[in-house]
Amino acid sequence: MNSKLKNPNDIPSRLPHRVAIVLAAVVFPLIWVGGLVTTYDAGMAVPDWPGTYGYNMFLYPMETWFFGPFDLFVEHGHRLLGSLAGLVAIVLVVATLGSEPRRWVKLYSVALLLLVIAQGLLGGLRVLFDERTLAQVHGCVGPAFFASVAGFIVVTSRWWWRQSSDRKSDSKARRVRGSGLIFLSTFLLAASFGQLVVGAFLRHTTVSLAPNVFRLIVVLHIAVAVLLLLGTITQWVVSRLPRFKGIGIRGSINVLMLLVLAQVMLGVGTWVVKYGWPAWFAQQSFAATFVVGEKTFLQGNIVTAHVAVGSLILAFWTVHMLRCRWSLGPIARFHAGFESAQDKHVNSKGDASFNGSHQNANDSLDSNEKESQLSPQIPQPTPQPLTSS
Repeated sequence: MNSKLKNPNDIPSRLPHRVAIVLAAVVFPLIWVGGLVTTYDAGMAVPDWPGTYGYNMFLYPMETWFFGPFDLFVEHGHRLLGSLAGLVAIVLVVATLGSEPRRWVKLYSVALLLLVIAQGLLGGLRVLFDERTLAQVHGCVGPAFFASVAGFIVVTSRWWWRQSSDRKSDSKARRVRGSGLIFLSTFLLAASFGQLVVGAFLRHTTVSLAPNVFRLIVVLHIAVAVLLLLGTITQWVVSRLPRFKGIGIRGSINVLMLLVLAQVMLGVGTWVVKYGWPAWFAQQSFAATFVVGEKTFLQGNIVTAHVAVGSLILAFWTVHMLRCRWSLGPIARFHAGFESAQDKHVNSKGDASFNGSHQNANDSLDSNEKESQLSPQIPQPTPQPLTSS
């Protein structure tokens, strides 16, 4: 750990951690509103960028967009929230550079700023070129940025610093047995992002897409969803084992379990409100009388909630993966081993000093014996017995 702290129990300024929480609180509504932009096809409600109908984006009359058409409201609101996220990211960099002792965390904050700038440029280019592919990429980078902010919150938390000082002897055995959790959490994090990519492609499909291709993408989306559900259940069950108690991974997997179950239900709801009930429900009265309403309030919010919860799942898998790696992985083992090596080094120095002093004492005795052997022997007078005169 590249840190200037002498004591691992010391915790630096909490300011970067708090600013990162504020940034996450801004980014999640930004993702929700961005989902509404796509759901209601409002991406071109404002055809120019970076301005808004010739105005400076920040000076556009509020009564025009706040009380105007809904597509203008969500698109311009999305831009303002994005600008706010960029401003908070700048504050995060300043706070981190000024108070964070770890160099890699400082670089992390700069990377977050660059990522949010890139996301803003993608959104602007999507408007200028009216390009659907750019919209798909824009829809994937947003959740990735949100997950990166969640990771920054973890590495600047009190829990992270306290775990770094853990060097108990039983921790090494627990870390070795937890390698499966590390692999599974990393794999499910990657699968979650892949699921978002597939979902972004589905949300930006056109009527010109071949039915077989659309069916294949839907099957892939469902298959990955089942994989994520089974993987989350497995991770949750394994984390309940006694040896994983008290290392900080149960809370995050509990939240993930709830989010994944909610996401499955939202996924079913999204299909129903967009395409109707599946054919095997056709005989049911509720399915026969159901009418799909295009861009209704119910449809828009269920579909957007499905998108937003997917971003939450990606963020919490990032949190859980980092917690698993820091508590169970080779990084934690390195620090525990380093501290153990330091203890051994101190003990070895103590043993060496003792052995050295003991050897010096023996050498002193040997030299005294040699000197006594080499020095001339002076005869001592023999005591005579006393006799009476």
